[in-house]
Amino acid sequence: MSIKEKFKKDEWELLKVLPFQVFLMVAASDADVDKRELEEFDKDLKGAPFYKDALHRDLLLDVLTSDINALLKQAMDTTKFAERIRRMKSILQAKLTVEEYQRFVGSVFIDGIKIARASGGRPTGEGANVSEDEKRALVALAALFDVDMSSLSKYYG
Repeated sequence: MSIKEKFKKDEWELLKVLPFQVFLMVAASDADVDKRELEEFDKDLKGAPFYKDALHRDLLLDVLTSDINALLKQAMDTTKFAERIRRMKSILQAKLTVEEYQRFVGSVFIDGIKIARASGGRPTGEGANVSEDEKRALVALAALFDVDMSSLSKYYG
């Protein structure tokens, strides 16, 4: 059974919005989505075949053959943000083991970090290029999906 087969069609379609949701949550947190953040997001999408996490890889590969404008439009609908996040989390937790869930949300969180580091904030040192707004967005993302920070090094160390 492929990882995609664990999900109903409507669940899978909803999950395809998640990468765009994360991108907007982080990149737009400082009210300035810039070219470097867009380039990082594009690089992440194109790097999908090389993702360690099977769900994240398959999801992004499917995104690449989907109507990206429609997915972005859904993600930009802020009136449904909280409902979408709750539903995504519920679906993921129901269909995945705890380990699979943490590996996936950890991989998504790392994409958020890469977007945040693409521009803004301090130019060098610890937390380089991550604005305070982006840091808050990353903390919120981790909290919304119950990312176990200690497991990040376990899976992606």
